[in-house]
Amino acid sequence: MIRLIATDLDDTLLDAGSALTARSRAALQAAMAAGCGVAIVSGRMVEATLPFARQIGVNAPMVVYNGAMVYDHRSGETLFARRIPFDTALGMLRMIEAMGLYVQLYPGMGYCCDVPLPQTEAYARQIRVPATPVGMPLSRWLKAHPCDPQKLLIIDTPEGATAAQAALTEAFPGGVCCMKSKPHFLEIMPEGVDKGRALALLAHRLGVDPDEVMAFGDGENDVPMLTFAGAGFAMANGCEPARARAKRIAPPNTEDGVARIVGQYLQQGLIGPLPKTPQEVSRS
Repeated sequence: MIRLIATDLDDTLLDAGSALTARSRAALQAAMAAGCGVAIVSGRMVEATLPFARQIGVNAPMVVYNGAMVYDHRSGETLFARRIPFDTALGMLRMIEAMGLYVQLYPGMGYCCDVPLPQTEAYARQIRVPATPVGMPLSRWLKAHPCDPQKLLIIDTPEGATAAQAALTEAFPGGVCCMKSKPHFLEIMPEGVDKGRALALLAHRLGVDPDEVMAFGDGENDVPMLTFAGAGFAMANGCEPARARAKRIAPPNTEDGVARIVGQYLQQGLIGPLPKTPQEVSRS
């Protein structure tokens, strides 16, 4: 029985225009009406994830920043958070800038870039949150505004992102993890976090076993949660690592793949309620 559904957003739940379709919203709401938990698990920041959580009315906390934060949007409570150490982030930014790559910095609220480029505008259109240009190299800005960032994001060609992933992983063997969310997106997160570990934490908090979890994703960064979940579905449009490691394949995001699989499980009576909390048990 599936008691928790976890879904990525971009290229998974959302359509080609990064929008939530009525069919997808209705399917997840039907699952919640059956008592199932629904959680969004995304590389996006809180501000870019919250609108979809509200559109669906999800009844479980969100996993954002690729697992570096678990946030309950209903109460405003941060249940888990880990950041990149300042010195590591500063060193990485200096190396990325020396390589001539475009990078974005996520200090905790919003995201920053040096100067807006076409990559900036394309990304902002996708997530519907504008960047904050700081007008200087991000390494200089971070040194003037010390903090431990939530993540860094390199946007380049697929070949450039792959080369950067290898170079940065070799240069910084500790403190961070480099993983692709799209062929041209290299996500740099704190060491020891990923979507699978965050989903495991959330499932444990809700009293749900791994084999009672259904997960959907398309990217390399989704592989940990697809392998954690008892019913891990890679989208047909997903990258090769996701499709190879997932237990099953869902129709592509452009064909409401998540909604179709959830609908099938509902029809078969395979989606059920979250376990009762101790408070609910004591009242029954």
